[in-house]
Amino acid sequence: MSTTGTEAAIRTALHEALTAYHATSSAEADHALAVYSCSLAAHVVLRHDPHAVALVIVEGDSPNWLSTRGVIGADGTVRPLTDDEDEDVEDADAVHNLVDGNAAAWRPLCSRFDRRYGVYHLDLEKARDAGTALLAK
Repeated sequence: MSTTGTEAAIRTALHEALTAYHATSSAEADHALAVYSCSLAAHVVLRHDPHAVALVIVEGDSPNWLSTRGVIGADGTVRPLTDDEDEDVEDADAVHNLVDGNAAAWRPLCSRFDRRYGVYHLDLEKARDAGTALLAK
């Protein structure tokens, strides 16, 4: 796994936000946790496929149990994650931090979502940039 400097900084910020959230349960830490989680997932997918535009995230048995389902390419087609993408997204442990409690932070980063079926399209550019902007604050 070769990462960029920004991806590494987002990964560090995510771990710091997770630690802060566990210590304080503050809304600010929860917001940062959601934004950095989305940003890290975006960085990972874009590192593998620079032409990808969205990550498909689906709810499991509960709205607080999300997993990745696929990647949407520039032409709009959905494909499954490659083994390397799936492994790297899972290792980043980012999607598991997205829950109903911090949805106000991460759902605006989705280009589309269907609440009825629990399917979200995380806009990779928007998510990547949101994490970078939060780092700059």
